[in-house]
Amino acid sequence: MKTRTLQNLLSLLAVLVLAPVQAYSQVFEVQELSDRVSIVSNADLGDQVVVQSSKGLVIFDSFWSEKTALLFKKEISEALHRDDFSYVINMVDRLDQFGGNAVYQEAAIIGHENFISKFHDETRVVEEIKDLIEMWRFKEEASRNRLKEMEKNSEEARSEEAWMHICKSRADELEHDFSLELPEIVYNDRMSLDLGDITLKLFWLGEAGNYSGLSMALIPEEDLAVLSKSIIYPMYHLAPYVHPDYADLDVTRWIQLLAQILEGEHAVSRIILCDDDQVYTRDLWLGHLNYIRTLWERVRTLDEEGKSLQEIQEQLSLDNEFAFVKEMPVYLNNNDQWIRPQHELHVKHFYHQGKNPDSEIP
Repeated sequence: MKTRTLQNLLSLLAVLVLAPVQAYSQVFEVQELSDRVSIVSNADLGDQVVVQSSKGLVIFDSFWSEKTALLFKKEISEALHRDDFSYVINMVDRLDQFGGNAVYQEAAIIGHENFISKFHDETRVVEEIKDLIEMWRFKEEASRNRLKEMEKNSEEARSEEAWMHICKSRADELEHDFSLELPEIVYNDRMSLDLGDITLKLFWLGEAGNYSGLSMALIPEEDLAVLSKSIIYPMYHLAPYVHPDYADLDVTRWIQLLAQILEGEHAVSRIILCDDDQVYTRDLWLGHLNYIRTLWERVRTLDEEGKSLQEIQEQLSLDNEFAFVKEMPVYLNNNDQWIRPQHELHVKHFYHQGKNPDSEIP
């Protein structure tokens, strides 16, 4: 039985007057990776991976609202000339990634069992939605302030204004169009879906700081893995990006699962993110696996030798043992000010694993 929606919970939030919302781009693009796998994209709304099988359509995540989910559902049906949605795979336990589940009443919704344990508490749901709304309102206001310093009608100003309207729309939809529909099929460690002509294998990534319900998917027949940006976003992040203060991390599990899809005889050659339109090579992801594995081994070794966190930070800095990070695309495409703090945070969290039973990092 599907879980009830969150409409009654949203009444606990302050009621705000609806303001006119900038229209979204009406242009959708469909990138066909194969006869069975496509990425449907909208410049303002994002991307959605769709798998066609003999047993129906499979999609990953459902955005932040029923409104946006419905737009993608309609576009997918028209582009692929079929509307037999069979499964929605919820890949990450972040409320603005599955707020459109209710649009797919005909499909089975699948996610890790931690979705249920995490979001059974109505108070927690309301608080997280409120935080997300505040985040997008903050981004909207920051964008508006930047816009004041730009030349009116310049390309830079038009781009900034478009982003400001996107932030406003995300906040508005989370406020008025989000509904909570939790997975009706859950798994613990891994599960396999027989889709007739292909197989979809799901693996739980383990604890990753903010997230406890992260999944990664493998489609052997397509030589393809599907992950979430919340696992690693190789455009911006070295490893799963965790909260600055709290971090339960199953690092050894990350290494094991990433090695399974990236190394050995049955490694995939292509990786895509369920919320991105890029196709990533195995070599790029191997660089991130090497970073995580090397950092974990060195932190553990130096800790066992009795080194302090400060000493470990210095020895494993980007100026010493981890200078190789400066050759990684994620560093070259960003800058030192963006990547160095990430690395220092990862060292800190890797060091503290198992040391604090409350998972609070001082």
